[in-house]
Amino acid sequence: MSFKVTVLGSSGGYAGAGRACSGFLLERDGDSLVLDLGSGALSHLLEYREPDDIGGVALTHMHYDHYVDMHGLCTARRFWPTGLPPLPVLAPPGAGDVLTAALQESSREAFLELIDLRVASPGVEIDLAGFAITPFAAKHVMDSLAYRVGDGERTLFYTGDTEWSDELLEGARDVDMLICEATFTSQVPGKAPGHLSARDAGRLAAEAGVGRLVITHVWPTLDGKRAVEDARGQFEGPIDLALEDMVLFVGPYPCAT
Repeated sequence: MSFKVTVLGSSGGYAGAGRACSGFLLERDGDSLVLDLGSGALSHLLEYREPDDIGGVALTHMHYDHYVDMHGLCTARRFWPTGLPPLPVLAPPGAGDVLTAALQESSREAFLELIDLRVASPGVEIDLAGFAITPFAAKHVMDSLAYRVGDGERTLFYTGDTEWSDELLEGARDVDMLICEATFTSQVPGKAPGHLSARDAGRLAAEAGVGRLVITHVWPTLDGKRAVEDARGQFEGPIDLALEDMVLFVGPYPCAT
């Protein structure tokens, strides 16, 4: 068995020309789960799923390039002809305040009624949209989580935005697929706090013993091919560069289309 991952967006920090920020659609036996929904990702999501056909969303942290298209999705669901129940959303503490901060005060309560907001706790597994999700603490510049996601047979680990940590290594251990941020490449002499480089991504994949590495969140002005080369210096297994509308399979099938 396997489950499908469709890349909705993979641009790091902001949506480069023709690109979208972080978002991934997981599908299995009719179930659907979205990991992050950054700027531009919603338009890609709607190529594959109608607003009433999304089982849940898991947000890693509350930077706009990972969550801001939640506003558009909730608007679409609010005015859906048949009326829809609140959308299950897993997120770090304080997510509700961030999601409503840009809204008029009179609109905030109405927005929160559109979602079933669940606060994620590191190490506490939760069932969401047909998948088992275990959050892990991530080291970013704000409260942030990484997610280990499984269907009982196959697992993936999505780092969100983070620095290297023991928790990251623990969460990624022996997964079939690691979707790892690689904001910076060897084109850049340093890196900003709260992020991994492509070399870090390769190192994490190697030390965790993952089956496949998928690189995402490369800064738009940097070379994605260089990111793969940097990671290749650390990890000998299969590596994919996430691009919008790429389809990957977590399981024993051809991995990318």
